[in-house]
Amino acid sequence: MIWLLLVACGGADSPVAEPVPDPVTAQQPPPMPSKVESGLVPSGSTELSPAPEGCPDGMLPVPGGRFVMGQSGSEAGSDEQSVHLVRVDGFCMDRTEVTQPGQAIPWIGVSYDDAVAACESRGARLPTEAEWEKAARGGCELGGDPLACDAGDARVYPWGNERPTCDLANHSVVGPRGPQRCDDGPASNDGNQAGIGPYGHLHMAGNAWEYVSDYYHPTIYRNDRPDNPGGPASGEARVLRGGAWDTFSTNMRVSNRFTDGLKGSTIGFRCVWGGGSPVIEDVAPMLAVEATVTVRMAKGGPIDGRWLTITAFDSADIDRHSGLPAPGRSPLAETGVKPNGAQEYTVPIKLPKGASVRFSAALDNGRAPPGMPSAASGGIAWAKTDRTIQKAGSTGIVLELAPLSMGRPHTPKP
Repeated sequence: MIWLLLVACGGADSPVAEPVPDPVTAQQPPPMPSKVESGLVPSGSTELSPAPEGCPDGMLPVPGGRFVMGQSGSEAGSDEQSVHLVRVDGFCMDRTEVTQPGQAIPWIGVSYDDAVAACESRGARLPTEAEWEKAARGGCELGGDPLACDAGDARVYPWGNERPTCDLANHSVVGPRGPQRCDDGPASNDGNQAGIGPYGHLHMAGNAWEYVSDYYHPTIYRNDRPDNPGGPASGEARVLRGGAWDTFSTNMRVSNRFTDGLKGSTIGFRCVWGGGSPVIEDVAPMLAVEATVTVRMAKGGPIDGRWLTITAFDSADIDRHSGLPAPGRSPLAETGVKPNGAQEYTVPIKLPKGASVRFSAALDNGRAPPGMPSAASGGIAWAKTDRTIQKAGSTGIVLELAPLSMGRPHTPKP
């Protein structure tokens, strides 16, 4: 089953785009995510250590020790497929996503810097990416062998390997009528108790994306990372984890990586206290290049509407049969403009230097008929080939928008 999650980005005028379902394959639930095979989990002892005593109010303890980071299953993106073991010291983490005073839902729309400041005002900090995944997935002590890491420790979701439902996570469920949202926004922080994480935390999947402290780097995953890894020293975007109320079940996976460079979804946060000092990792910096793509209508005419989205997927995440992203794959980069009736737009998009990508474009014209996704109501386009980005300037890619079809919602496609 293949679907596309189109996310609008930009300023306050940009709408949150809706998923584009395949009405034929969406009639059946997607297959269960592939579990990590035994041979793909490196051997290692648990090295369990206690969490801090006396966690601050609203926080729960997470014991230290090793855990499995990443996923090699069919839904895993190229940036998470290097399955490896990581050890973190014990820490305390907010049981729920942070709320504003007097509110019962997550504090959303907050900037990264404001989230950092909110945690620091409590004597806390944002979790590292490793700490977040440890709290969401659980450590190697929970698997078949409590003293060693094995394939049973590569749980797909906070509650285990069962695919998300609305009882387990507030998200967008794929079913016979296409994606159906469990809620029309972030739910109460005490909701979805059935989806509780291995250490008692709520909404580690769904409800709101959550900031972590790491800069995003697509190849940071590897063996022999330091204890308490903190990611690279610099970068273009911060990592987001956990999925949100308006994203698919594939984004609920504990290993799924997203970034705050993709602006279309709801972002919140939670804080941690104690733990080891994050170790900045010695990794080659991710150099960014601003490339451009050209967008026009396939049959000519002006481009007008609410928002024009340009998306770049890692070529490794493209299904070679369909020419579309495989399920669960997040974009590598995305940008957009508000069109005003020009015949053609040349749109800049910032990408990692040397990245091989597949571009797409979608136009929201504000006139989506029932059953059609608003994000691509004015047309959709996919590049027919990959392009490796080595320098700034034109990629030579021209994306020609053509109408969607109710029977084949991804058309036109390569």
